[in-house]
Amino acid sequence: MNDLLYVCSPYRGDTKRNKEYARKLTRAAINNGFVPVTVHLYLTEVTDDQNPEERSRGMAAGMKILENCKYILIGDKYGVSDGMKAEMTLAALKGKVMLYEQDGKIYLVDSREETTGGQDNE
Repeated sequence: MNDLLYVCSPYRGDTKRNKEYARKLTRAAINNGFVPVTVHLYLTEVTDDQNPEERSRGMAAGMKILENCKYILIGDKYGVSDGMKAEMTLAALKGKVMLYEQDGKIYLVDSREETTGGQDNE
């Protein structure tokens, strides 16, 4: 385990369901050998997502963290939020490896190949 993986999934809306989904993705990342960073599980504990200024600061902090991750895990089971779109755009611009989760396994978005942390399957 040594590659940082940014977990990208919805937060707003049904926050209880969305936080549980983020925990599931985080668990899958750990189980597949990644070091997950799930900012919306902790930054939302110290910022008010309904306050535009605080949300903006939280999003900016998350984006800076994303820049330092090699991978981004896209959890779109409940749709793609505006925040996720911004994260995915930055990830694409910075050349991050895009992954998704299915049945507890992590796969490359483009090739649908299974991957594990620390190994490049490109």
